[in-house]
Amino acid sequence: MDNSDRHNSNTVDQIVNEIISELPLDDRVRTANLDEDRLVVIQLGLGKYLWHLIEHQTEIVNEKLMADCIKQSGNKTLDEVEAANYILR
Repeated sequence: MDNSDRHNSNTVDQIVNEIISELPLDDRVRTANLDEDRLVVIQLGLGKYLWHLIEHQTEIVNEKLMADCIKQSGNKTLDEVEAANYILR
């Protein structure tokens, strides 16, 4: 496995923890204190970062992550965009 595939998060919890671990402390605190309406403001930047993480994973890891998003959200018709939004929430 090459170094570009180092992101191996295949559950919602794992990818959320990865995003949190890479955010500076002040951004983590600021984000934690946002209500869902204000979270929309930062979703664009975090969404781009999330897609970067997903792009550098194997297809099987992404399938597992998608399956976990569907399971946790309870939405069996969840698509990739909705999955990304679910993770960010």
